[in-house]
Amino acid sequence: MFLHRIVFLLVVLCCIDGYYTENAPAEQKPNFAPDLSPLTDVLHGHVNKFKKLRDDLKALQNSKDNQNPMVFFRETMRIMDGLQALGKEWKDIEHLQNSGNRAFKTVLDEMDPMCGQVKPRSAFFEIKLRCMYTDLGGKPYYIIGPLKQEQVNVTPFAVNLYHGLLTQAEVKQANETRTVEPSVRRRLNALVPNLFNVAVREVDKSGYNGSNVKHPGFSMILYLESFISTGITIFPGGMFTVAPTSGSLLVTKAHPSICPSSKPVNVIANFNVNVAGTKSM
Repeated sequence: MFLHRIVFLLVVLCCIDGYYTENAPAEQKPNFAPDLSPLTDVLHGHVNKFKKLRDDLKALQNSKDNQNPMVFFRETMRIMDGLQALGKEWKDIEHLQNSGNRAFKTVLDEMDPMCGQVKPRSAFFEIKLRCMYTDLGGKPYYIIGPLKQEQVNVTPFAVNLYHGLLTQAEVKQANETRTVEPSVRRRLNALVPNLFNVAVREVDKSGYNGSNVKHPGFSMILYLESFISTGITIFPGGMFTVAPTSGSLLVTKAHPSICPSSKPVNVIANFNVNVAGTKSM
């Protein structure tokens, strides 16, 4: 039974090595699973120990005729003790594997179901969307420097993305101080009606399920980092998503969710992104 497990372990390890060798470049798809590196590291160590014991046993057998009987017996016992120790270590590997499965199940249970079934919109809907410059109805600050407004969705609910609301210096300051400067608040108040509860927040790896949250008024997310497939924002129906772009502001009346990913994401938001399964706010 033990040898069967070792053989299975070698096959699994080869598959893991092959996968990471062939698929090395940057992120392509959202990674919902928990970090498996602790399990992979233990598997590598386990297999390396087995290979060393196997090589020692082979060398011992080849030199059997020339070995002192006592030395041969002592070396044989050392190798057998090592194999027994590997059997005990297997329990630690199984514990890590089970812990990873439980963590993954928790993520699946708590995330917005739409994260697992995104349906791309047809060109019929996409062609109706527009990008434009806006001065927000003649506000002096934005007459001088108009905002880049992107219509992400129009019906049944509007979603607008305002690019470049913050400079990179302001983004860096917000990330470092974890505070929202008064000048940033004034700009947000001009874009989001009845704004309240604004703060710098971190969306952890498990994401944020806003599908059952009843958030009064408008919801806003001001992204403090840029990613391609991490921290993806999704909306009711799962028909479209928004990837974080540093310094850009998302405004909508439809409360969003943020899908699980391989790393946390910093944002400025007017809702608590760390409360899972909240029914009302």
